[in-house]
Amino acid sequence: MGESRQNTKSTFAAAGFVSLMPENVRGPLLDRGRVRRFAKGELIQQRGDTAKEFWYIDHGIIQIGRHSVDGKLTLFALLGPGESFGEQGFLGEFPRMVDAIAGSEARLIEIGEAELLAAIASDASVARIMLKAMANMVQQAFDLIDAGRNLSTVERVSQALLQLRSEEDHDAMIPVTQQELSDLVGVSRISLGKALAQMEADDLIKRQYGQIMVRDWNALLGSNRT
Repeated sequence: MGESRQNTKSTFAAAGFVSLMPENVRGPLLDRGRVRRFAKGELIQQRGDTAKEFWYIDHGIIQIGRHSVDGKLTLFALLGPGESFGEQGFLGEFPRMVDAIAGSEARLIEIGEAELLAAIASDASVARIMLKAMANMVQQAFDLIDAGRNLSTVERVSQALLQLRSEEDHDAMIPVTQQELSDLVGVSRISLGKALAQMEADDLIKRQYGQIMVRDWNALLGSNRT
C-alpha cells in the first residue's frame, strides 16, 4: 500500500489538526459541531471576516485562495474530505487570511470555541496535537518557498496531484481543471501544459475534460523529471 494522502503532502496545504486527533476525541468533537451544506461556487468564508469557527470537510472539495479586486481567484489549495481549514484565524483571533469556496457540493462541520474546549478537556493530548499541527503549517510555508525555487514544474505538478488524491495505488480521477492546477502550482497555463504533456507521454497521467487520471501513484511519487 502506498503512502496516505496526508503523508504525501509536503509543499501544499496542511490537513489540519482534526485529522490528527485520536478517534475517541475526534468523533465526539464532530458530533458536537454544526453540519453546514454549501452548493458549488458558494462562499464559505471571506478574507477579512472575523474567525469565530473553523471547518471540517465531511464531503466535497473546497477551494482555498484569495479574490483580487477584479474578482479573479488565485488558488492556494484544494482540500477534500477529512481535512480542516480556518484554524489559524480561529486560534490566533485575527481576521481570515483567505477566501474559501465550495468547489463542489460540500458538507462541512462547523466547530466553535465551546466544541474545541470540550475536546481539549477530554484529552490532554489535544493541545499538543494542535501545537504540532500549527508548527507543521509554518514548516509547509517554508517548504512552499523552497519548492518554488528548486523544483521543476513536473515535480511541483506531481506534488499537487499527490495532495489531491483520494485513492491509493489505483487509477484515480482528480477533479481539477488545468486553470485550477496552474493556479495551485503557481505557473502559467503554457508551462503547465508542457509539464502535463511530458507526464502523459511518460504514462503517469491522462488528461480529460475537467479532471486528470493518475495512472501510477508510485511512479508519480518518485518522479524527478525536469
